[in-house]
Amino acid sequence: MSLFEKSSTVNGITQESFKLFSESKHIGLLYSWEDSHKEKSIQEFANSLGSNKSIDFLCFNPIKKIQPATESPTFSRADFNLFGKIQSETVLSFMEKPFDYLFHLDFDINSSIKPLLTKSRANWKVGCHSDQGEGIYDLMIKINKSAGLKNLSDQMLIYVNALK
Repeated sequence: MSLFEKSSTVNGITQESFKLFSESKHIGLLYSWEDSHKEKSIQEFANSLGSNKSIDFLCFNPIKKIQPATESPTFSRADFNLFGKIQSETVLSFMEKPFDYLFHLDFDINSSIKPLLTKSRANWKVGCHSDQGEGIYDLMIKINKSAGLKNLSDQMLIYVNALK
């Protein structure tokens, strides 16, 4: 399959529901908290998507004892029961939204974000290339971690805008 093709029923979504990025209205941004610098990069990326798009954020907080300095809704490992089932209404609601595009803005998929990506109803899931991303993402961007989040997000936009 070429980069610009998608099978007719990937993730239960048909080609008829595919929207060009320029026509998309509902975008999801999923990421892990690291620091205020990453938070600023996430906000810049969201601003670059355009004012005509509805954008929902969800931030994973890997450090249970510290509340991240973000205005985005957050979740942590405490939002999972002993069997790994998600208990947070915020997270469940985010997973159920039929985003036109869901951008995962981390270089790696951690064990707490993977179930969200797997069960998300997003039409297109975009993330950084990894072996773990096979079968989860519809579009993976291969980029070195040292390039930084800004370059990853810029590449994501270039490729989703090239989809036809």
